[in-house]
Amino acid sequence: MHAGSITNPELISLDPGDTLDKALRAMDELKVEHLPVCAEGRYLGLVAEQHLLDQEGEVPFLTNVQLMPVMVAPGQHFLEVVDVLCEADVSVVPVVEEGRLVGSIDRAHLWRAFHHSLTPYSEGSILTLEVPWNDYSLAQVSHRVESEGVKILQVLVSDGAQPDHAEVALRLSTRDIEPLIDSLRRHGYAVSAFYRAEEYAEDMKKRMAAFMRYMNT
Repeated sequence: MHAGSITNPELISLDPGDTLDKALRAMDELKVEHLPVCAEGRYLGLVAEQHLLDQEGEVPFLTNVQLMPVMVAPGQHFLEVVDVLCEADVSVVPVVEEGRLVGSIDRAHLWRAFHHSLTPYSEGSILTLEVPWNDYSLAQVSHRVESEGVKILQVLVSDGAQPDHAEVALRLSTRDIEPLIDSLRRHGYAVSAFYRAEEYAEDMKKRMAAFMRYMNT
């Protein structure tokens, strides 16, 4: 699951000419402490509520308020978004592509991504494919996997790193997935990531713990 697929369409961006009062009202209405600042679609940085409160009067806030260079790319995994959110101590992470804001992710959407992610198990493996939507067929993917003697235990399909691609995440019955990966690649499938299930579970637990610590601060 990539950053570009979990943005919150309700989160707005602010303009450099907006007043402090307008920015604070927007944050209050959206229940966030940060919002991106853009000029004609170009991302300038993230502004924090605390930095606004430190200023006085209704002046164009970009003139006097510090902006934070916090962002992720659309193709970054949602767990990397968790890292950025926790390390920068922000409530919103802008998604930026080639300098332009394409959306923003808040804590609620990250939490939802955790719940929609594959359930970590102690056996088997996790494998993700990038497939053009026009070519995507779960039946074909299943046939190719099962022809290698591997069972698919769980499937999650979401938008891929590229807008015209799907990300297909598979939980598989075996830890020995190298022969399957070789077979998939020979048949034209792009394998973007793979994990032993215990490694995936351990990584998920660490990221979840960091996110929970952040939520409780």
